Amino acid sequence: MTGDAFNCRVVLRRHFIACLLVLVSVPAHARSRTHAHLKDPPVKEFLDEIYRHYLGSSASEAKGIALTDPRAVRGYFTMGLASLIIEDRAIDTRPGERPALDSDPFVGLREWDISNLSIDVKEIGPFKATGTVNFTNGGKPEKVVLELQRFGYDWRIADIEWKTGSLRSVLRRKAAYMGVPLASEEETISDPKR
Repeated sequence: MTGDAFNCRVVLRRHFIACLLVLVSVPAHARSRTHAHLKDPPVKEFLDEIYRHYLGSSASEAKGIALTDPRAVRGYFTMGLASLIIEDRAIDTRPGERPALDSDPFVGLREWDISNLSIDVKEIGPFKATGTVNFTNGGKPEKVVLELQRFGYDWRIADIEWKTGSLRSVLRRKAAYMGVPLASEEETISDPKR
């Protein structure tokens, strides 16, 4: 074998390896870009989006979030808790019955004048987190603690605890009294590919 033939083989082999590396790296780069939009939205952004509607006075600009239909409720709460809220809201339309929840579920108050809002999040694992929302309401410090679960690529609220109790306990007491079958405390986590 002559020196030129040997050099030609070495060059071809190097070009082949370089082309192979390019082909392997391009799909990996493309995969990372196509899956970037599927990256889990941070739970803090979910809570920020909710609580920004509560800054200020409920009598003026801070109207909170209207949970007027089942789809809106399911957009914020886990399936079991959403079912309890929807059933409780339906009671409001029945004569002679009052709903168990007579305040806004996100703040636990009927009226508010919220300032100094801060949100801290502690992720407990890939599917659970706890959010602590501190704020001043009419000059008094308040704290709301939220249990959150991830369903697919979205976060949902599994419970909210105020100084007077928790959303789930208020709704479960009423549901038990009314004879409504209760959803389990630990709800099944849906398929992330949903």
